[in-house]
Amino acid sequence: MTDIHALLKNAGFAEGFVLPVAPYTNWTRHRQDGVFHPNTAPLADDPRSIYPWANAVLICVYPYTPYDDETLVASYYPASNRAYHAMKRLLAALNENGIRAERAETPYREQLASYGIGSRMDNQLLYLEPYGTYINLQGAMLALPEPVAYEPKRKPMEVCNHCGLCKTVCFGAIKGDYAFDWTRCVHTYLEGDTIPADAMEWLPSLLGCMRCQTVCPKNPKETVPIPEEVRETLDPVAILRGNRKEAGELIGKNLAAPKRLLRQAIVLAANRKRTDALPYLNEIAAVYGDRFIQELEYAKNILQNL
Repeated sequence: MTDIHALLKNAGFAEGFVLPVAPYTNWTRHRQDGVFHPNTAPLADDPRSIYPWANAVLICVYPYTPYDDETLVASYYPASNRAYHAMKRLLAALNENGIRAERAETPYREQLASYGIGSRMDNQLLYLEPYGTYINLQGAMLALPEPVAYEPKRKPMEVCNHCGLCKTVCFGAIKGDYAFDWTRCVHTYLEGDTIPADAMEWLPSLLGCMRCQTVCPKNPKETVPIPEEVRETLDPVAILRGNRKEAGELIGKNLAAPKRLLRQAIVLAANRKRTDALPYLNEIAAVYGDRFIQELEYAKNILQNL
């Protein structure tokens, strides 16, 4: 009998849960209420319609510790890239051991919360002991010799005390009492859309904002120094200068795509008053045309008037 938990730990995960395949009723209700980005539309309400061969879903937990300085980039993003590669290693190991396994994008947080494994917070993240919300979740659909049944170790419980701190530091997405407006979450601008003017003024770091985690009184307070490699590679001017390949090795090629990383680097350089970015703005305009016209205008208006 293949020890799935041994394989996932060997791949780099802290722990994992093998759960039955079931519809995501609560998540579906949230989507109908407009809580989630439209890009969630292709996700099936019932994964059995996409993976009819699967009889289990495997959700793996990759915890991380926040940087002591997350004003450049949140530690979540390099961690998510490491977790992605850990899942690739795990999928290869599972298939080598005769278990059909495919990476799947499903509402992992919803499923874990429905089994009492974790708890939803006002910021829409999942709280999981002992990591708090400092986790990246990776999942796969499995075809096991026998169907699985999961006996919850504890009943679903409410951890969030609705203190309002996350709402206070948020750009406007968190409304309190689990209400959420994705159009005001800076993280959603990773989809590559033009950043609204007020969001550009507010943008605190690359690739979105994780302030709602750092202020949460329920989260662990341990931090680690931001690695110098991260500081140098993800410096906004270095990105404008052209080191996106190196950035992709840290955060993943998907996030390092120009429509995501370059767009935000332009804005962050302006917000940090980095006048050394000016020589590269015209070069970017020449290469990408009108693709980043609003962000470039925003940056030039700030930097040329310093």
